[in-house]
Amino acid sequence: MKQKEMDRTDWLIKFRRAKCNETLDVMRDAALRELTNIREVANMLFAHEKREDEIEIGLYCRKI
Repeated sequence: MKQKEMDRTDWLIKFRRAKCNETLDVMRDAALRELTNIREVANMLFAHEKREDEIEIGLYCRKI
């Protein structure tokens, strides 16, 4: 059964599990190895960039 294509919001929700840029980059690299649909790759990269911005300002990250 074909899996539903993830949109930008789906990717952002998934990427919010990453609390630092290193983890986020590992998640991006793993997704790039698996994806074949250019639209889904673009959505994933836009969400990755958005999550990088969120991490930079500390959004959805633990405060230490």
